[in-house]
Formats: sequence, structure tokens, C-alpha cells
Amino acid sequence: MKNVKKCIFMPKNEIERLKLKKLRYILRYVYERCLFYRRLFRENGIDVYSIKTVDDLRKIPFTTKKDLRNSYPLGMCCVSKDKIVRIQMSGGTTGKPVIVPYTKKDVEQWKEMVLRAFYIAGITSRDIIQITPAFGLWNGGFGFHFAAEEIKAFIIPIGPGNTRNQIRFMVDFGTTVLCATASYPLRIAEVALEMGYDPGDLPVKKMLLGAEPWSDAMRKQIENTFKALTYDIPGLTEMGGVGTIGFECALRKGIHVWEDNYIVEVVDPETGEVLEEGEEGELVYTSLNREAMPLIRYRSGEVSAVVSREKCECGIEHMTIERIKGRTDDMIVYKGIKFYPSDIEQILASHGVRHYRIEVGRDVKIIFECENEDISDAIERDIREFLGFKPKIEPVPFKTLDRFDGKAKRLYRV
Repeated sequence: MKNVKKCIFMPKNEIERLKLKKLRYILRYVYERCLFYRRLFRENGIDVYSIKTVDDLRKIPFTTKKDLRNSYPLGMCCVSKDKIVRIQMSGGTTGKPVIVPYTKKDVEQWKEMVLRAFYIAGITSRDIIQITPAFGLWNGGFGFHFAAEEIKAFIIPIGPGNTRNQIRFMVDFGTTVLCATASYPLRIAEVALEMGYDPGDLPVKKMLLGAEPWSDAMRKQIENTFKALTYDIPGLTEMGGVGTIGFECALRKGIHVWEDNYIVEVVDPETGEVLEEGEEGELVYTSLNREAMPLIRYRSGEVSAVVSREKCECGIEHMTIERIKGRTDDMIVYKGIKFYPSDIEQILASHGVRHYRIEVGRDVKIIFECENEDISDAIERDIREFLGFKPKIEPVPFKTLDRFDGKAKRLYRV
């Protein structure tokens, strides 16, 4: 764990030195080993040796999920099959799957990134860690498991679903750390009450939540309900899995990106132009330490902005980005106004709403469960004031809407 601490609190000058050294290496590595990138560089007249700074990366076209699908199964892999120890699959329900191969070194890199998160959150061998994301082709639970095993913690690899059993195990084994999708704790709280448990009396003290955007207002709901601390743990399979790209510190002012492993750019989703600090756009990743399938300027579809490149008060000198707001394909454009489901959630959650549905067609309809009082007027007023449009509002009785054991589906295009 000493090495983990050293990497977390690496000085800025060392971060920049390593970043440039690794960038030059990884570009030559993919040029020599990956036909896709060799063709990309040649077709665009790019001399790989001319890329010497982060700004020079802009000369290189983006890599997209379509490129990964077209390369199925292992067309963008940089190693032979005998070096691959596992594969995972990225999201998407249509067309060819997106396969991400791993070498032993890649698995170790994934584990190291999650160990950094554990260190910052103060998770140790004394903890009992309940892992609720899936174990399978979707990468969900594995990163947590690898790191928990490394620190010799008590692991409950329960996976998704069967919420009553999840709660029973929390009580019987004394779970102190919950790893889950961001919306799942509120489902756990609901079922716990049905079983006669006060969620605040459960032994869980810390939660590592990710896999979907969640607002600050939802965070407040979860923490007040469980009397526990929550941490946002982002990451995507194409970059190695959940927990790889960064983590938030105790100050929780954004995500610290592990710049010794990833270069992050924020671009305009429509023009591809690199945006300035503070401007919201699409995150583009370049992986510096991956071995089987490093990606250069990969368009993630995630929406965020650079908060700061300066040293955080916590002592971390890696850059800080905003928590993921949503995905570019989740953006809603209504009467010229652009917003994301998380913008709606922030307002709903501030009024105590936990379960909701957004229907987008000719109009925008927001359906939410309201148990005791009709708060429709206040919600409509806040949406009109903060987002600039008037939606259709439909309060419904408690337990009307669907419940989810994994990622919650909030947006429906009708």
C-alpha cells in the first residue's frame, strides 16, 4: 500500500514527466502492434515521433465505439492470444459486442487503480466488503474483488439482485462497505423497511457507488438514509473497468483523474474541438498503461468538465474533473433547451423524490412517486426556473414505478 500512497500523492512535476514519457511510448507501441492505429496514422499523414506533448495529441483522429465494434473480436488487440488472461464486454445491446482483452499486467493495473480508491476511502483489511455489481462479461464486480482480495478484506461477492438476501447478509455478516450502482442503495433502503430494519441501523459505513450518473441531492438522500459516507467511483470497460480512471477525495469536489495512467481531454461533442477548463463537454481518454488494447483519444460519451489542474486541498496533485453528469446520447433537447436526466434528478431529489421516470416525445413528462403531499407545483416551478422549460408533471402513488437492482432506467423516449 506504500506504493499506492506514493502514486496518489505524486508531485505535479513527476506526474507531467511520467505522462509525457508514457505518451511517447504508448503511441509507438500501438503503431508497431496495432494495424488499426498504424493505418490511422498513415492515412492521416501523422508521424508518430512528432507527437511529443499532450497538445500534439489533437493531430490524431478520435477512436470511437464504432471502431471497436468493427474490430470485433480482437482486431485492435496489441498482444497475441496466449498473453490474454481474460476478456470483458462493454455496454451496448445492438450490433457486435465491444470486447476488451486483458493481460496479467492489465488486471494488475485495474487492481492498483481500485486500491487507490480504497486507500482514499480508508478501506482496510478490517472491513467486510459486499460487492453487488455483476460478475461476468460486464466488468462490474471484478475490480472491487481484486482490490479487496489484495488487502485481505472479508469479501461477500454476492452480485446483483435478491435485495432481501443482500440485507440479510449485511445484518448477519456485519457489512461495512457496500459496492453498488448509484441508485441501488435507495432500493435497499425501501426493502429494508419492508423487512423491519431501519436502513440507518445497518452496519454499512461506506459506499462506493458508480456505473450511472447520480446527483448531489441523491447523494444527500443516501447518506441521510444510511448514516454512511458515499464515494463516486467512475470508470469504463474500455479504459480497464470500474474504478480505473479516478476517484474523489474526502473533500468531494470532483474526480481526481489518475494522470499517470490516463490523459483526459474535454471536447465539444459536435465539433470535436478541445474545450477550456470549466467548459462542459465529452470526455476523451488516452490510456497510457494498458497492454492488451490501449486506446488513443477514445470518445467515451461521458459528459463532464475540468474543475482544476492545481493541487487539491487534500494534497492530491492529479487534475480534477466534475463528477460525470450523463452521457451525450442521454442529452435531451426540448424547445432548444439542452439538459440531462441528472438535472431533473437534482431537482426531484431536493424535494425528497426517490423514484421517477422521464418520458420524452413531443413533450417532456416527469412521473414521480409522491407518498404524502402533492409537491407538483414546487417541482414544476423549480424546473421552469433552473432549466428554463415547463414539463408535464404526473405524481403517482408510492410503489407505482418499476424498481431496479442494477442501473436504474430513468429516461424513456416515447
